[in-house]
Amino acid sequence: MEPTADVEITVVQGTVGETVVAVATSTRPATSTQAPTQIPTPTSIATSTATPTPTALPLMVATSTPTRTATRIPSPTTAPASIPTPTSTPRPTSTPVPTNTATPLPQPTDTPRPRATSTPTPTPDRSAPALTISKLPTSDRVVALTFDAGADVGYSTQILDMLRAEGVKASFGITGKWAEANPALVRRIADEGHMFINHTYSHRSLTGRSTGETALSYDVRADELWKTHSMILNLTGVSSKPYFRPPYGDYDETVLADVRSRGYTYNIMWTVDSLGWKGLSKEQIIDRVVTGLEPGAIYLFHVGSQSQDGPALPTMISALRQKGYTFARVSDYYP
Repeated sequence: MEPTADVEITVVQGTVGETVVAVATSTRPATSTQAPTQIPTPTSIATSTATPTPTALPLMVATSTPTRTATRIPSPTTAPASIPTPTSTPRPTSTPVPTNTATPLPQPTDTPRPRATSTPTPTPDRSAPALTISKLPTSDRVVALTFDAGADVGYSTQILDMLRAEGVKASFGITGKWAEANPALVRRIADEGHMFINHTYSHRSLTGRSTGETALSYDVRADELWKTHSMILNLTGVSSKPYFRPPYGDYDETVLADVRSRGYTYNIMWTVDSLGWKGLSKEQIIDRVVTGLEPGAIYLFHVGSQSQDGPALPTMISALRQKGYTFARVSDYYP
């Protein structure tokens, strides 16, 4: 029994659309004697596919496949070639935005702010000093009663009671410290129609003449005025501007210029000092008041317990009225 050859035909679809035929042969023993005569078709194929052909066909398959893979491999390798270009994109970092934003920031902050804080306080206007007032500008029989409050409460309540009972409006030179200690009395002064004069905060001599101390600087003077102004304004809603009275009556040209630069156009002095603060009796005080009487006279009194101005007030008002005089505030003539 002779061996017979079985032929298997395999059709393989190529990657580019062509068909590749692979023929494989195998040898097995024949089962019957009629087997060779029953394979016409394979024999025709076998005749066309001689023994060299199967060996050539596998070689075709092997050579065709690499060529397909070889043509495809370059295309993926070309893709990475474009990848180096992102690595060249660090060039935006060579011109960073922070360097542009860092340069303008120092310039705005450096130019305006130092200049705004370099001159926080206005310089005094020496060409327009405050006007000193020691008398009302009138020939009428009118006088002004002014009371300084800078020490203790003293006769403040009695003085306000008397002024209200007699219908007299007066002027009060208030220190900031006195206003802090007596807010109710400050409000009452405002509520009953009297006016305020800024008498500084601590009653320090601005020139040092009466105290033997060094003259206060412009900044200290301005602070003394500001603190008292703020205190009175916060308590009453009424401003002490533009009226100022110097502690101890000490002032010079620099004081007049300095207070004027802070909004105080009038330096309120007096025509007659009762000298009650020096310990004069009621009778002595009344005598000074009557003796110094004249139209437009400005009287200086004190509310403190050291002075007898409070107890002498009822007699003074009566004596002046007997002479035909009425009473006014300083602000009635110097608004």
